[in-house]
Amino acid sequence: MRELPPDPATTDVREVSRTGEDAQVIVVGAGPAGSSAAYHLARAGVDVILLEKARFPREKVCGDGLTPRAVHQLIRMGVDITAPGWTRSRGMRWVAGEHRVHIDWPALGRYPDFGLSRSRHDFDDILARHAVAAGARLYSGWKAERPLTDRAGRVTGVAASSDSPDVPEPVDFRAPVVIAADGASARLALALGVERDPRRQI
Repeated sequence: MRELPPDPATTDVREVSRTGEDAQVIVVGAGPAGSSAAYHLARAGVDVILLEKARFPREKVCGDGLTPRAVHQLIRMGVDITAPGWTRSRGMRWVAGEHRVHIDWPALGRYPDFGLSRSRHDFDDILARHAVAAGARLYSGWKAERPLTDRAGRVTGVAASSDSPDVPEPVDFRAPVVIAADGASARLALALGVERDPRRQI
């Protein structure tokens, strides 16, 4: 299977209603978790909006390694892992001073026996394009500012601001289900009063 066209169908800022946008599910963050969730939801026929503050492709300081389990998910999504840009790995290596440990990936039945690596510069872009091809509506350059809640405190969407000067005020994106895939910053969770566990790094 070939890669998708290089330019994802990002919703034009001029088409965004100033009174807000509605969907069945809103996914905040088009990283690997967010785009994968949006892909599977859209494939199931769900009307899903995918909000991403950046514009792809873009650089990101993060590990590029994927385990066989992750590779299996890419294959399920129809990502062409034979295309240029993918590097296979046969295991993991830990180096600490003079000590080195190498462990091959185990044989796990339906999972491949290899891992992959790919620069985050275009990895997230590839996944976002697959989500759009499945039917998700991608809004690039939109930063979720705060959650929207009803009188009972239930989350009903997010208010997001655009990086375009054509949209000077935040716009409400409404949905009965909101998935916070906004990474380690966890802006939405913190805005809802969820406290970080100081015993955990993530």
